[in-house]
Amino acid sequence: MCSMISVSTGNSSQIGGLQIVPYGENNIQPLLGLLNQEFPNWPSNRIKSYMDLVTSKKNDVAGILVAKNEAEYYVGLLIYTFQQIKDYKIGNSTNGKKDRIANIFVVENLIASSLILQNKVFLSLVDEGIKIGKDNSCDYIELPKFDDESYDLIKEKYRNQIVDSGSFRTYLDIKF
Repeated sequence: MCSMISVSTGNSSQIGGLQIVPYGENNIQPLLGLLNQEFPNWPSNRIKSYMDLVTSKKNDVAGILVAKNEAEYYVGLLIYTFQQIKDYKIGNSTNGKKDRIANIFVVENLIASSLILQNKVFLSLVDEGIKIGKDNSCDYIELPKFDDESYDLIKEKYRNQIVDSGSFRTYLDIKF
């Protein structure tokens, strides 16, 4: 598994007016607007249960990054887990070593409050996720499939690191 180094709540990233920080609180009330947008058919108690599961992990297996604007409003969030999978499932050549395990920073949910800012928010959150993945000895970051313009900035910036897995997810090689 990735080395599971804790993510410091003091470690933040300031990208284009957005502040990206780990969300370390148990109170999900400030995030409910974003979460209701992502899970419109879920009742609030189901959302709370899901978030309790994510926040109870204490950054060793899962966590949340939030994007805040200059007015301190939450404009995006990234829910992640650390996982391991066989390297050949990502689409890489393993030189005959099908048992090689890859450490993955998995983006479970990527949410932005505004379609206008979505590209910038997604890029900022993914940039910070890549830093966390690298700090935790991950080989790849797993993202949703890049099937719409919401991911254009990510595709452009990381085009040389995209690994086609042929699945419903996209992988970025973050080893270098």
